[in-house]
This record gives sequence, C-alpha cells and structure tokens, in this order.
Amino acid sequence: MRARSILRVPPGGGLDAALASDADAVLLPLTDETTPVEALRLAAAGDAARVAEAGKTAIVAVNHPRTQLTRGDLDALVGPALAAVFVPHCVAPQDVRDAAVLLREFEHARDIEPGAIALFPVVDTARGLLRAADALAAAPRVGGIVLASEAYARDAGARLEESGPRLAHARGAVVAAAAAHGAIALIDGSPFELRAMANHGFAGAVLDEPRLASVANDVFTPSPSALKRARADLAAYESRPAGAWVARRAGAVVDAHRARAARRVIERASAGD
Repeated sequence: MRARSILRVPPGGGLDAALASDADAVLLPLTDETTPVEALRLAAAGDAARVAEAGKTAIVAVNHPRTQLTRGDLDALVGPALAAVFVPHCVAPQDVRDAAVLLREFEHARDIEPGAIALFPVVDTARGLLRAADALAAAPRVGGIVLASEAYARDAGARLEESGPRLAHARGAVVAAAAAHGAIALIDGSPFELRAMANHGFAGAVLDEPRLASVANDVFTPSPSALKRARADLAAYESRPAGAWVARRAGAVVDAHRARAARRVIERASAGD
C-alpha cells in the first residue's frame, strides 16, 4: 500500500485538488459529528471510487466501534475501491478485532478477497500508546499504526511541538511497535516535522495541504543507502546455506523478520519510481 503522503479530504469537498496532487493516498474521514453521517457515507463512497480510478490509495476513517456507527460506515464503503480503514481512538485490541470482524463480513458478502482491506489503529491517547503493540497483533489484516500527535499530546497533558523531544517517547514507541510486528508507522501531526518524522522511522504522514504531498514523498522514500542495505540483507537471506534458518551479513544476523523488513523498504522505494 502506497502511503508516504496521505491527504485528508472531507467527503464531498476538495477532492479535485487531492487527485491533481502528488499524494499517494486520500483519507476520507466519517468522524465529523457536525454533518449527518449518512451524507458523509454517501459522499465518501463516491469519492473513494474516484480516488481508486485516479490510481491513488483510498482510505476511510470510520467511527469508533463503540459509537455503533462502524457497521453502517463499512456497509457504505467496503468495495473494490477501498484499500484501508483507520480506526480512531484505538485503546484496546478489541477495537481492532471488532472492526476486523465487520470487514470480514462485508468482504465475504461482496466477493472481495478476505483481508484485502487493511486496518490501521490510530493512537491518540496514552492508553492507546500503551496497548499499541497489542493492537498491531490483534488481527492479521493490520497493516500499520497511526500516531495522531495533537490528540495524543492533549490526552497526555503535553504541549504539541513542531520539533524536539517532548513527544519522543510516543513516537519511538509507535515506530518500535510497528517494526516489531512487520507493519508501517504513520504520523498525523505538524507538517513542519516531516523530515524529522522520517528520521524517527515513520513511513508516511497524514496531510491537509496538497502542496506538501511532494515533500512527504521525498522525505519518506528510503534513501539510496537504506535501499542498498535492504537489498544486501534480502540477498543474504535468500542465499543462506541449505538448512540454515538465518544468514550472516556484516557481522549481524539476518533472520526472516529482517528479510521481511528489507522487502518493505524495497517496496517503499519502488513506490517512488
């Protein structure tokens, strides 16, 4: 899934600019309580189809399962155009499981390959941060995790910052959890932090300005040196001696997990070609 630059677009508004931009993906949120949810769902369904037709990744942010709105959200959006679902305010693995069960139901009913639509729990609270690893392991279809910096900072009683160490623990914990589970970490925060977030280990960002898409694509595309290391790791693992479970390269062990991580780096680099 291409997700270096994800433009957040209210359903029914602003999509033309997003489609004309360099963004990899478009995020359609259904969580605006000031607009009737049925209107949001209808507009988002049409927008998702346009996003997919334009060759971009269509993502929807559904309402939390405890709102009792998630089933209706997925009923309206699950289809061939939808690539991923963000689950806001994920504070427990059960939040992911509830969404996964509903997704499986609609995929089966609509002849979509089971697991084709990825799930991304969104960490926006201290509780969610402490359960991030559990959320990533809650369902096989989980493709990554999102840190919503501003919401997390409010919940933790911290001041949001454009750069610096204030939220360093949260960032590091989310990136580490994603890496340990073979997933990607995404950031929803200040647009002035993009290069710093790439250096932290994030793979992409949620943006509100189409003009920032090209910047995000640049900073979140793996560097030539990172790509070279990934190819060397993968080559070492694939050519390991018969019967060996791991390979050795440059004094380090290359196991199956490290090989999968190398493949992800190569795939991310290919997305920028």
